[in-house]
Amino acid sequence: MSAAIDLTDRSAFQHWYREKLRFSDTDLIGHVNNVAFAALIEGGRINFTRSGPFADLPRDVLVVMRRIELDYRAELHWPADIDIGSRLLRIGGSSVTIGNGVFHNDRCAATSVTVLVMIDRQTRKPVQIPEAMRRTMAGYIAPGPE
Repeated sequence: MSAAIDLTDRSAFQHWYREKLRFSDTDLIGHVNNVAFAALIEGGRINFTRSGPFADLPRDVLVVMRRIELDYRAELHWPADIDIGSRLLRIGGSSVTIGNGVFHNDRCAATSVTVLVMIDRQTRKPVQIPEAMRRTMAGYIAPGPE
């Protein structure tokens, strides 16, 4: 991942997904709970991967999460519409790294970096990213803001 990519900057993202906060996302303090942030990021990440970068995923290959980093940057409160930005940060041999940002208007409330690994459906062992899929993914590696 390039240090030049600032996941707190809306312009760093080429894909967006909108969610409505639910009252049930809040906790006793009155702000959106940490678990709800993880669900928001998951929604953005799944929408992003299904919309293009993983379009060429073979039927015998599954995608599993290996690692997630989640940084809380500001409180969110219900009610609100939230935008989740997504971008591909890195393509490895059998893994990809995705960056996400959770925004309320122009304020970044959280950022996340997730590593996903391709595995064989039967053996559950990592497999190389298929070439067709790698070519598709390459189009999603956009440069960060200059």
